[in-house]
Amino acid sequence: MPARFALSRRAALTGAGGALAAVAALGADPAVAAVPAQARRLPGGSPGGVRAIPLPPVRSLLSSAGSSDLAVVTLPVDGGSMLGVTFAGPAPASIALRVTRPGADPGPWRPLSIEDGTTDPVWTGALPVGTVVDVRLPREAVAGARLAVVDPGPDPARTARTLSGGTGAAAGDAPVVRPRADWGADELLRRADPDVADTLRAAVVHHTADGGGYSRAEVPAVIRGMYRYHTQTLGWSDLGYNVVVDRFGGIWEGRAGGVARPVVGAHAGGFNTGTFGVSMMGDFSAVAPTEECLAAVAAVIAWKFSLHGLDARGRTTLTSSGGGTSRWAAGRTVEVATISAHRDLGYTACPGDVGYTRMDDLRDRVAARLGTTRRSGAGSAIARRYAEVDGPALLGEPTSGEGDALRGGRFRHYERGSIYHHPDTGTHVVRATHRSKYAALGWEWSALGFPTADTTDLPGAVGSYTHFEHGSIYRRSGSEPHVVLGALRAVWAGQGWERSRFGFPVSDEYDVPGGRASDFEGGGLRWSAATGRVREA
Repeated sequence: MPARFALSRRAALTGAGGALAAVAALGADPAVAAVPAQARRLPGGSPGGVRAIPLPPVRSLLSSAGSSDLAVVTLPVDGGSMLGVTFAGPAPASIALRVTRPGADPGPWRPLSIEDGTTDPVWTGALPVGTVVDVRLPREAVAGARLAVVDPGPDPARTARTLSGGTGAAAGDAPVVRPRADWGADELLRRADPDVADTLRAAVVHHTADGGGYSRAEVPAVIRGMYRYHTQTLGWSDLGYNVVVDRFGGIWEGRAGGVARPVVGAHAGGFNTGTFGVSMMGDFSAVAPTEECLAAVAAVIAWKFSLHGLDARGRTTLTSSGGGTSRWAAGRTVEVATISAHRDLGYTACPGDVGYTRMDDLRDRVAARLGTTRRSGAGSAIARRYAEVDGPALLGEPTSGEGDALRGGRFRHYERGSIYHHPDTGTHVVRATHRSKYAALGWEWSALGFPTADTTDLPGAVGSYTHFEHGSIYRRSGSEPHVVLGALRAVWAGQGWERSRFGFPVSDEYDVPGGRASDFEGGGLRWSAATGRVREA
């Protein structure tokens, strides 16, 4: 279940104005009150929405409540398929609800999971006209409480077809991940563009704390309901999880931004950046996830780890940003498993007591899949380049899977080098000490950008070079590699590179008063920030 920031979790839904009168006092111990379903539908870009039904102050309705600390508030609810409860003040320690449909006996009481001031939503299925919802909670928590009734809206046309089942894992590296359009994401509800981290360091496993009674055909609606609850009730920018997995083994894209990218979610307060949040749809406090669900979770984590070279049984270091349910204050650096449960990072029961017992099993499944996925990736531009240059002989074996780089680029690391790909610059090999220098500078995030040529040995074994978008790395044999950038590189290139009287660089580019400089075997060059010109030093 997602960890919320306190402000977002307490963002109250505004109901319709006017006083609410009690319909009837139906009992005294626990206290029971009934109220009309007055609410305002919050705006959205497509049919569906969220209604907020305020719970009445019990103290004004119950003069003979006795000594009970509990109240049961009864509310007529017409329409919707998902329910949750928000609180303007402190949330209670426990809360439950039950649904009574017209002509039927009351359903069972369903405890709701509470985190950081509000409950997680629970799927009920369609609530027809005449439905009654009972909410049981401590009497002092009734004031300011609201029942959120979520209508996920109709299925998009593209999901009218029969939904596929299975584990969601394709034969290759990447499992089948259903895009947001397949569950009917209303992109007008998103409040901001996605944030993307520099890299991925860990996966965090959750459950949605929902009862899990949905059918295969209802899966898209359940996800749309969570999306509306997260954006319209909690005020988040998007669905909190990066990926959700249903009990039938279907894998669904959650937060926008691209499943292959390290998109920052809202799933583990304090540790959202650099982690991948995958949530199992259901409540696994007392029951286990299905085999299909576990297999799909392992498949998508293994694929993500193959992109970033992560070890399924490894440890990683994360820095807490605090807030939410985080166990550590902002700035605290902690070591955690690369595949962690939500409760390992925050004060929460997620992914449920039984779900938590499956964590070692998940790590084993991911490790088993990584044994094959790290050596796969056939058909990609990087794989083709690896074959063209006789990769095993030149670069050795892969040490990571293919991963995402900046601006839509890709990379893969090997024992003696790396291959980088970008649509604008092509696919190129950076090897030996040039790779070490590139790494030390910050890879494609550095001033160099992406490589535009392979690392090349100069005739006579005098040295080697690698050209990049904004600079070059040159190395004379027996010496360290050095970087020449921008205008200084352009002037040096115009003189004939290392064949000129300047020879090889003997320093990286560095700051001087009023500009930048590079030193070479045969002299130096200085660039003036004031004039933009390069002169010989």
